[in-house]
Amino acid sequence: MADFVNTDDIESGWRPLTSTEKIWAEQLIASASKWIRNRKPDLAEDDPDAQFVVIEVVRAALTAAKYAGHASYAKTVGGVTRSGTLVNPGRSLVFTEFHYQLLGISQVAAPKFTFGDCHE
Repeated sequence: MADFVNTDDIESGWRPLTSTEKIWAEQLIASASKWIRNRKPDLAEDDPDAQFVVIEVVRAALTAAKYAGHASYAKTVGGVTRSGTLVNPGRSLVFTEFHYQLLGISQVAAPKFTFGDCHE
């Protein structure tokens, strides 16, 4: 099955990606799409919720990539300092509870039973 979005969708309304980011984004898109398909195999390729989730998790991963390995960051230019704490340092694709709800994926494990071999 095809991925839910492509790199043009990631850039649209956001920012142009560098050539390196495009390569990384393609891999992230494929992984995010596979993650969703493994949990909801019946989704249409143009499902708007799946497209939104893939775009959101890929953009978040690309944004955090420049701070990989850091829990917080600070940047000073002239007399202005900008700093922050990363929510998920070191993580690439993060699917939130909202994403699960949007896609209709349960976060509770379903019970499974086995009674062994039923030979008489």
